[in-house]
Order: sequence, then structure tokens, then C-alpha cells
Amino acid sequence: MAAGNFRFDAKVLKQFLLLSAAICSPPALADGADPAQPAEARGLEAAFNDPPMEARPRVWWHWINGNITQDGLLRDLAWMKRAGIGGAQSFDVNLQSPQIVDQRLVYMTPAWKSAFRAAAREADRLGIELAIASSPGWSETGGPWVPPADGMKKLVWSEVTIEGGKPFSRALPAPPAITGPFQSIAAKSGTNSTINEKAPEVPQPFYRDVAVLAFPAAVNEVPAPASYRDGPGQKIDGAALADGDLESAVDLAKAAKGPSVLELDYARPRTVRSVTLFVPGGSGKFVGANLKARLEAETTGGTWTAVSEIPLSRVPTTMAFPPVKASRFRAVFEEVSSLPNIAPPPAGVDLSALAAGFSGTGQAKTIRIAEFVLSETDRIHRAEAKAGFDVVPDYYDLDHGLIDTPGTPPTDVIDVTARLRPDGTLDWLPPKGRWRIMRFGYSLVGTMNHPAPLEATGLEVDKYDAAAVQRYMDHYLETYRDAAGQDLMGGKGIRAILTDSIEVGASNWTPGMIDRFRRLRGYDPVPWMPALTGRIVGSRSRSDRFLHDFRRTLAELLASEHYGTVARSAHEHGMIVYGEALEDHRPMLGDDMAMRKFADIPMAAMWAFPRAGGPKPTYLADMKGAASVAHIYGRTFVAAESLTSMLSPWSYGPADLKRMIDLEFASGINRPVIHTSVHVPVEDRKPGLRLSIFGQDFNRNEAWGELARPWMDYIARNALMLQQGRNVADVAYFHGEEAPLTSLFGDGQTTGVPTGHAFDFVNADALMEAVKVDRGELASIGGARYRVLYLGGSSSRMSLAVLRRVASLAEQGAIVVGRRPIGDPGLETDKDLYAGLLGKLWPGRPDTAVGQGRVFNTNDLASVLTDIGVRPDFSYTGAQADSHLPFVHRQSQEADIYFISNQKDRTETIEARFRIAGRIPELWHAETGRSESVSFTIRDGITIIPLTLQADESVNVVFRKETPARQQSAPSRDPVPLATVPGLWNVAFEPGRGAPASVRMALAPLDENDDPAIRYFSGVATYSREIDTPRGWKAGQPLQLDLGEAREIAEISINGRIAGHAWHAPYRVDIGAFMKPGRNRVQVRVANLWVNRLIGDAQPGADKVTWTATPTYRKDAPLRRAGLIGPIRLLGFPLQNSGNVNMDRNAALKASPGRKRVSASETR
Repeated sequence: MAAGNFRFDAKVLKQFLLLSAAICSPPALADGADPAQPAEARGLEAAFNDPPMEARPRVWWHWINGNITQDGLLRDLAWMKRAGIGGAQSFDVNLQSPQIVDQRLVYMTPAWKSAFRAAAREADRLGIELAIASSPGWSETGGPWVPPADGMKKLVWSEVTIEGGKPFSRALPAPPAITGPFQSIAAKSGTNSTINEKAPEVPQPFYRDVAVLAFPAAVNEVPAPASYRDGPGQKIDGAALADGDLESAVDLAKAAKGPSVLELDYARPRTVRSVTLFVPGGSGKFVGANLKARLEAETTGGTWTAVSEIPLSRVPTTMAFPPVKASRFRAVFEEVSSLPNIAPPPAGVDLSALAAGFSGTGQAKTIRIAEFVLSETDRIHRAEAKAGFDVVPDYYDLDHGLIDTPGTPPTDVIDVTARLRPDGTLDWLPPKGRWRIMRFGYSLVGTMNHPAPLEATGLEVDKYDAAAVQRYMDHYLETYRDAAGQDLMGGKGIRAILTDSIEVGASNWTPGMIDRFRRLRGYDPVPWMPALTGRIVGSRSRSDRFLHDFRRTLAELLASEHYGTVARSAHEHGMIVYGEALEDHRPMLGDDMAMRKFADIPMAAMWAFPRAGGPKPTYLADMKGAASVAHIYGRTFVAAESLTSMLSPWSYGPADLKRMIDLEFASGINRPVIHTSVHVPVEDRKPGLRLSIFGQDFNRNEAWGELARPWMDYIARNALMLQQGRNVADVAYFHGEEAPLTSLFGDGQTTGVPTGHAFDFVNADALMEAVKVDRGELASIGGARYRVLYLGGSSSRMSLAVLRRVASLAEQGAIVVGRRPIGDPGLETDKDLYAGLLGKLWPGRPDTAVGQGRVFNTNDLASVLTDIGVRPDFSYTGAQADSHLPFVHRQSQEADIYFISNQKDRTETIEARFRIAGRIPELWHAETGRSESVSFTIRDGITIIPLTLQADESVNVVFRKETPARQQSAPSRDPVPLATVPGLWNVAFEPGRGAPASVRMALAPLDENDDPAIRYFSGVATYSREIDTPRGWKAGQPLQLDLGEAREIAEISINGRIAGHAWHAPYRVDIGAFMKPGRNRVQVRVANLWVNRLIGDAQPGADKVTWTATPTYRKDAPLRRAGLIGPIRLLGFPLQNSGNVNMDRNAALKASPGRKRVSASETR
């Protein structure tokens, strides 16, 4: 059929011709709105149409291993401005990346500084917020300028037994000074990372003494002699297994089938109470354990009984258990997957990229075992983890009912540190008897910042020493001031610093540790220090309580000394701080809320996730934690490292990502930071460099990058709305004092809070310092308000300080909901006071009046909220059984804003109920910047509206204008087809992508085309033709162009003016304001993904178009849908809509202004 011909629906057309107004209101101006609105409201409407830079998303801007050019940096920034990006956060990194520039720009060399200065100046000119990471690489605060004395440290010790009653004067054995994670374990790589192909040499040993302690020795601590053999019965020389040297080891051959076995035989039965096992390489930093181990005993002839599972880690593992008497024991090893828990990659991804990202994954033929010691004396269960050499998800879970064995009384521990000479000689007259002497010191862990270029890699600074962190920051920021210039740091140029999620691993000592412990815990840790080595002091339970206090001290120091100092230093330089914390489960000891309370913009992480599997719960907890910090402390912005992917090269379009970013918004995020936008240094290699196997590939080389503006606008409009006013939540959720949120809720979502009631997490810091009771509600220093305090998470154990605070809040009028705690997890507590407070708050009744408040002894929060008259803030009926419609509610003086997201791939039609009355609801759509009216009924303080959300759709429901009406009807908004647009289109393909210059074709998926040059095309295809308007249509009347399907983004121009964009179903654009009666020129530019061209280039004999640093897709990978697919229709609105819709044609032109395309030169 010739261009311009149509097939009309006469019945629909008759109704269409009777329309008297256009369909869409001006941006955010709903039907019947009072034109005399407050200036604040008009300002919000204008901002929603064209969001300011404050609302626009940021990107991570990774500069890869010196592959940097000044021209490329300026081109990157120009594209960011065109795309609508509000900020760039720069990282200087290295991830096994080849050199593709003529000359590497090495970090902080004069050439690097010159390029950075140009970038800072250009970012400032363009209004783009430029931030820097807190170190080269992304974790965390380290570099080659950090001296050994300021590096991360661990406690080390040596032991010797002496006879008392006579003077002792000789050199004590020196504790291990070696650099590494534990005792004599040597660091093999300074970064302790598997993702750098090169790392600096491991730092030289650095050691300082801490204390020398003496206490009565046990009767016999030497392991009984034993013989060793493997599963087939071959003898093994096991001397290295019990020599205390964690570098010496034996190699156990792996069994050809089934588990591998190391057997230990005693000459006679022995009563064993603990085992210590260390398998070097059995567990990695970024991957899990590759072996599962357990201890078994032959309790009767030939029958082996399991004694204990033994989790493997990067340090030894000690497991305590009830006494087992036997003469034969064995360690049994089974292989397990060590791959991290990641979303499955897209079909057809070449997984050799995984090997490029994580080295050292080859299968060994032996199991190297450095320590396998059975002990007849009681030891502290999981002592290494409890002392902070390793980290476990839940320390309370380690208390598994062992007998409370007595140990060395702390009063028997004698501090003889003053008698140690500088040369290590101890001069002391011990009392009679046998004495155990323990010499404590500290040495380096050896962790380095990563993954940074070799020239920018050095020691991570001590995270528990504020003075060391200050020295680090002084040097670091001064280098950037020198690079950017005095006038481009602070208010201009470099405006922010980012602390990415911490990946430095465990460390457990700092020079001032003893004094800081005394200050924070109120007692002397010295008599308890042998417990840090696994010895029981006082009793098993008292040792565990001391170790709890020790870990808590480390966590508090991490927050105050590291994150507090970073923020203070940044503020002194006029910069703000974006602050992530732990991100994923529990990579080190720390309170993830306390770690972020110093940040100006608390930040979380949210990785891309498959629809079927959903997001990892740890990321949901991380986002809620960051948002809670912002709400409690009054921070406007909540950021998130957003859409991070793995093994998914150039795999996503905006439609794929929308539901993920919407879930971020519904979780409290209002400033997404897209991971990542890799710097493009050269123009002749596309798609170019990636961040190894990580991140979105969202830069100017992305196939749809030049059409990204509507996607950025969508994010910015929603972010703008969620930056208004304050968050509304009913519940302050105290999650306890043991585990961070990302661990506590790392594998399962938060429980206890009923659907429809929002909540914020509250940690001990916030409970103690940031909330008070105001008019019967909890009020935070940042303006958040809560109706109840809920005791959830790990709050079954509660410190005396927190218990007193809960009692005080209740007395002042707070409503507290939760079960009675079982006790204080710390060592020093006033037991009588604790018991008295428990009796006062939880005397045994379900509901107790305490002062002006009440305490409900239940976990049934829903019943309590009902009992005290707090209805759900948002609820709905009519949805399908497994619907998922998360929401967030913001409240300002001008409006209440509810953001609602349909997280399912299907339509949900609901009756939505909002806990608000007296205001007219409006639906604000972030795709277009427009709004519409909606029918509503107000009943008993609840506003009820009918709401249909398409698959993955979200909407802002805005309540602004006051109304006395109890009910209002709005017209139907469903368009109807007026005409189809069959026939051929002229299609021009982006040059240099392997496709013909142009073809004339009917609409069909490009990926199904017979011509391989078109089938494998990636880039922008421009479709054009002429079409006629329906007969009788008049200028300004509503008309929609329905593209059917267009992958991934379509830009529609009518008669040379851009009318709008379509980037997700239903792929419709309002074109009425741009059409003229009769014939019109239509152009549709459609950009798809790089995937198809990458697959094409993998075909045998292909004339390659693309360049990538590592393989991406196999030749047999499935192609992605591509191009303008259709069918094309014109849609109108029937008669029943007449008179109930209002459109100002000039306002519509403003909403989709038909602006000419901005060229690169105009943004530079």
C-alpha cells in the first residue's frame, strides 16, 4: 500500500470527530485544578516537566587502567549532559584491561592531572556534579602513600610455659610479624583480591608489642601424639598439621570419587572437645568456600559418627563440641561450588569472561591442609570469628548450647607488660607453679586498595585510627586539589567524595585499642585478652560476652574513626559525602546504619536481578537502611549504586531496567547512581572497554546511548517527587545490636511489619541519640515521625543502655511493641537494674502501661496498630493473589505523594485506598511529565480510587488541592484504534555498523531478517514515511501513534519536530499537537542493543564490526528483538471522554517541545 493510505474504523471515527478537547492535561495540572495555585505547586509542575540537575541520576565513571584521553573525557561529559545525567563519580581502576591508548595516563602523573583538571572544569561548566571515590580502585581508603604504621592491623601472639618460684629472665618468643590475615599466614597478594592481574609486593613485616600476660597453665596443653593417613590408608607425615606454623602444610590427594579423607589415629582413646582446621585457599575473599569439611569419630567398630561441621575460611576455624571419646577421628572433605550468588547471565554469554574476571579458579588435584589439631581442653567455639579475624553472618547463632565451661579466672591473669624489655626479654619473678606467658603484639593484615592500577595501589589505612585516617585524607585530597586547581574543589569542580561499599575484609587491632575499649565499654579488656586467642577466661559464657564487647568496639570505631573522619575531612574541603556501607551480607564487622550516619547522602546498592528470582534480600535491606538513615537524620537525598550487573555485557535496555529502578524508588531511594559509565578514551573501538564482568554498559558507546534522554528523564521525574517533604512511616523498627541489616535480612525479607504500613530501621545509635517522644509519637532529629517502636531483628538480646532508653521512651509516651529480651549480650552489666527494668516493662501482661506510654508483649504488630487506631497508609483490593505493589509516601506542606510500582509482568486493576482525605488525587506520569485526573471516593478518612497499572507500570498519586467533595468521577482514558498504518518504510542504518546504508521494507523484527547484515545489526535504524491523518481530524485534537513494539528506544518526529519517545510497552506517543490535517512526514529512530552485532561478530568468518576487551557472546546465542516491529496504529478517544478532559495545546508543546536534536558540539 502506498505511503499515506489508511484503513479506518468508521464507527470509532464518528465518535472521534465529536471530541472537543485534547486528551492530556498540561504537566501535573489535573482536571478542575484551581489556576490560582501556590508558587510552590507551580514550581513542582515545572520541575516535573523538566527536572533539575538535583533530581537527575548520577553515573559511576570508571577510568580503566590509564586508558584515558582528555578528548574522551570531554566527549563523555558532553554526552552526559545531552542524556540528562546530573553527576559523574570518577574511579581510577584496573580490571585486567588492555592498553588501547597510545600513552597510558598514570594516576596522578602530570599528564593525568592535566586531563582531570580539564574534566573538572568542563563538568563545572556543564553543571554536572563531579565526585571522586575515596581511593584509587573502589575499596576503600588506601594508596601507596600509606606507611606501614598506618596500615590495617591484626592482633598476634606467642606462648610459652615456664616454672614459677624463681626469677625468669630470657627472651620471649616473638609473635608472628608476618603480613597476613592471621598469625603466621602470609598474604600472597597485597590486595587479597582475585580481580587484579598485578599487585604490589606484600609489605615488609611491621610489628609492635601490645601486652605480656601471665596466668596459671593448664595441666597439659600439648596435643597427644597421633598418626595420619589418607582415605585409602596411605600414611601421611602429619608433623606440619600441629606445629603451629600455618604456612607449613601437607597435601592430601583428592579422591577420584566421593569425599576425600584425612584420618587421625591415637594409640589409645582420647576425649576430644574441639578441633582446629585450616585449609589454605579453601575459601576466598570474593568467592565462597570450595570445600565442605566435617569431623567424624569412630565411636564403635567401623561406624563413623559426625561430630561437627567445620566451615572453612581464610583463617583457621575452631569448633567446640560436647566431649567425644575415640581413638580414631577423621576430617572429611567434599567439593562444593565456590561461585558467588549472582543472577544467572543472559543466554549465550561467553563464560570465559568469568575466568577473566576471577582468576585462580582451576581445579586442584590435592587439598592443602596446614592445621588439623584436636584438643582435649575446652576452647572457645568459633574463636577466630568471635575475635574479629573472620566474620560470620550471625554471632548469636554460634551460641549453640555448649556447657558453660569454667576457664581461667580473670583475676588470675597478671599483666607483666612493664617487665618486658625492648629486646623482648621478660624479667619477672613468677609465683610458684607452672605459668603460661602470652606475648601480644600487632602486625599488618596487608590489605590494599583495589582494584586500582598498580601505580596507585598501596596499603589500606587503619580503619580504627582517626589520626591515621586523617593523615590519609589530608594527602589524598591535597593531590586532587593540586590536580583540579584551588578553585575547582568544593563548591565548584570536585563537589563530592564517595565511599563505596567496604571490601577490605577483617582486621581487629589498632594502637589505641585498649584505651578505646575502656572508654566505650567501661572496663579493662586486658585480663580478658587470652580469650582473643580461643582460651576460655572466666567461663565460656563470660568469654563470649567479652568477645561481643570487643566486636562491638571494632564496629563503633569503624563508624566514628573511619567514616566520621572521612566526612569531617571532606567537609573541611567544602565537599559532600556519598556513603555506602556493607552492601552485601557481612564483609566485615560494622553497623551499616552507623557507618552511613556521617554521610550527607546515605547510599546503598541494588544489583540488577531477574524477574523470576527477584532481588537479593540483602540489597532490599541495604536500601531500606540507607533510606532510614536519611529519614532519621534529615538528609534530603538517598542514593543507590544502581542496576549493577555481572556477566551481562551490553544486555539491558531501559524497559528491562525500569522495574528495577522502580523498586529502588519504592524502597526509599531518590538518587540512583547507575553502575557504570566506563570512560571512552578512543573513537575507533566500539562498544569498547567494560569494567571487566561488572556493571551496566551505559556510556556514549552504548548502542542506544544517544536516545537515552527519556530514560534519564523518567528516573529524574520520579526522583524529584520522592525528594519532596518528608517520608511517612508508621513504625520505627529497632533491629537489635548484633548484626547489620544486610546480614540480618541478607537471605530473607524483613518480617513483622504488616503490609500497608511503612517503616524505618532504627539502630542503637539512633535510638539513644536521634529520637525523642513528641505528642505520643517518636520524632527524630531529622523530622521523621513514627507511631510505634517495634523490637525486631536481633533485639531478643539487648544491652542495658538500650533497655534503659526503651524504658525512658515508654515513660515519656512511646508505644513499644515486642517480646521481653532474654538478657544483655555484653559482659559488664548491672544485673539487678536489668532485671528491674524487664519487670517494669514486661511484667507478664500482654499490655502494660509504663508512664505515659504502653508496652505490648507481642510480635503481632498488625494487631497493635489496629488496636491503637493506625490504619494502613496504602492498601488495595482486587489484585491477583501474588500481586506485588510496593509504595512509598512523601509528605510536604503542599502535597502528599504516593509512588506505587507494579512489579509484575501483567496488568493489575485494583481499588486503591490511601490514608488521606480532603484532597483531590491526581496521577502524575514520569514517562511524559503529564498528569491526569482520576475518579475518587472519600470515606471514613480514606480516599479510594480505581487504578489500573500495566505490566511494570508505576505512577505518582499526588494529593494537592483541597476539596469538600466526597466523590468525583473522571472520564475513561482508554484509547481506541482509528486506523492502521500498513505498508513499506524507508529504513536507514547507522553507518559503520555492518548494515546497508538503507533499504525499503515492511515492518518486522530486524533480528529475523534474511540478510545477516541486517539480522545482526546494532545501532540506530531510522524509519521514515508519510502518513495521512484520519479524515475529519482537526489540528490540536488528540491523536496517539501506537508503534506496536520498538526495541529498545524509539524517537518519533512529526514533520521535523520531535513529538516524543517510546521505550516500553505500550510504545505509544501523543502526536496530535504535531500533526496537521492531511499528509504528514513521520520519522522513527529506533536503537537496539549491541548484543546482536556481538553475536554476528562471533560467527565463523565474520567481518568484525565490534571491539571488546574480552569475549562476550557465543555464536549460538539467541538474538534480541530489534527495530520498529509494529503493527502501527493511530489511536483516538471516544465521545464519552468529551467534556471531562482538558488539554492546552501550548502546554502539550511544552511537555513534548519538539526541540531540535542537540548536537555534540552544542554541549561542549
